Amino acid sequence: GVCPGVANPLETYLTTEPPETITFDDPSLEVTLLLRILHSISRYWFYLYDNAACKEIISTSEFINSKLTAKANRQLQDPLVIMTGNIPTWLIELGKTCPFFFPFDTRQMLFYVTAFDRDRAMQRLLDTNPEINQSDSQDSRVAPRLDRKKRTINREDLLKQAESVMQDLGSSRAMLEIQYENEVGTGLGPTQEFYALVSQELQRADLGLWRGEEITLANPKGNQEGTKYMFNSRGLFAVPFGRTTKPAHIAKIKMKFRFLGKLMAKAIMDFRLLDLPLGLPFYKWMLRHETSISSHDLMNIDPGVAKSIQHLEDIIRQKKRLEQDRSQTRETLQQALESLNMNGCSVEDLGLDFTLPGFPNIELKKGGKDVPVTIYNLEEYLRLVVYWTLNEGVSRQFESFREGFESVFPLHHLQYFYPEELDQLLCGSKSEMWDVKTLMECCRPDHGYTHDSRAIRFLFEVLSSFDAEQQRLFLQFVTGSPRLPVGGFRSLNPPLTIVRKTFESTENPDDFLPSVMTCVNYLKLPDYSSIEIMREKLLIAAREGQQSFHLS
Repeated sequence: GVCPGVANPLETYLTTEPPETITFDDPSLEVTLLLRILHSISRYWFYLYDNAACKEIISTSEFINSKLTAKANRQLQDPLVIMTGNIPTWLIELGKTCPFFFPFDTRQMLFYVTAFDRDRAMQRLLDTNPEINQSDSQDSRVAPRLDRKKRTINREDLLKQAESVMQDLGSSRAMLEIQYENEVGTGLGPTQEFYALVSQELQRADLGLWRGEEITLANPKGNQEGTKYMFNSRGLFAVPFGRTTKPAHIAKIKMKFRFLGKLMAKAIMDFRLLDLPLGLPFYKWMLRHETSISSHDLMNIDPGVAKSIQHLEDIIRQKKRLEQDRSQTRETLQQALESLNMNGCSVEDLGLDFTLPGFPNIELKKGGKDVPVTIYNLEEYLRLVVYWTLNEGVSRQFESFREGFESVFPLHHLQYFYPEELDQLLCGSKSEMWDVKTLMECCRPDHGYTHDSRAIRFLFEVLSSFDAEQQRLFLQFVTGSPRLPVGGFRSLNPPLTIVRKTFESTENPDDFLPSVMTCVNYLKLPDYSSIEIMREKLLIAAREGQQSFHLS
């Protein structure tokens, strides 16, 4: 029943010596370290207090240094610097020890330049700065030479096939491309869709990987019909193992987590997006911050349990105050302690024992089923619940996950990011309303349409009225992935292009559906007679046009 204390992350920052990872010598070093300490206090101050609100004092974005960022961006956008691998040491060291100096996009580019081969870094640079491409396209020295490996898979048993693809090609330096049996489509669209569909499959309830509630999908396609998936409003986190969990079951779950690690690392490496709503504590494990995970992280796993734990922690605080009160005699103290209660119910009457809430077969300590929780052992009980939920019960799953991940590239490269940013790195931008102005700036009408065309105006109006679910359907239909990259439509590469679908003079455009070419994010849109018809046809196409790639 003994569990290690929670490590206070501040301790690594509150030192007088610079960290070993900073080797450059510069007049700015002292003030850099001072800012690092101030930022850590702003970020982790609540570890010093009991029951404090867990939020930053000053938002991390306030610490961004515009001059350093400009300097970093000049280096990172120079094709020669990238091709020769001449990234200055100060930039890499500051990026990892003081990530707060730079905005996310700068660190994301720094990550791609330092974690992988030069061709990948170059590819990333050209993807994010198309204007370099135009000027240097004649210069073959800077053109990235990336090998591509194609795999054809069957849609029927997707997860199993994905596992064997990752087994064979996960750690390969080549870019992975997927196509499906009996479908002609290849390239970006089917590959993006592969990562999105495997993400979906990994959330199946029958795999037993995640905590949460079982739900069915709103728009099931094919074999998704009738399948249950796990949902957790705060993001997914691993289901804990007990001491008595069967070895065969543990091995099966660990295999899935190892596969997830490989899939995630490969997606990051190939600039693909996953569609996995993981919780913040998952990302803390990923960055090896698990020793500083504590009871306030329960809110991001199971808000119901977290609220009860907060109430009980409050009782512990009252108990400590009573014990420090010198005016109490032994008798009055005992009486006062036993009258402490939660909503009028004493601790004994809550009927708790030393098993994990929601998992009656997981004992928190030997013989825990038979140990009732009382005011006298409540503190130990709370410590154990938090430790089992966040550490002890899930450590084997996360170790397998990290092992799978590191077979592709080392996790220490992710030190450029904070746990709450990894969702952006892996899954792209969060859903936000699309406004007409952004769409006009980022989308390209062509072949029969201009920005003034009626159909384009209709389209932008329809898209800006979509809710989150309709946005996902539309994106999946047009690009193969239900999410946009970080930066939204602006970062879509190639940009979304809308062209006019042509017909014979006798045919009525209102009778046809739009179609797409996902590999170049190309939408072929009929010139519909009204905005209502366009809305209806777009939604039908997006709903029905999933999970098959043919010639349109």
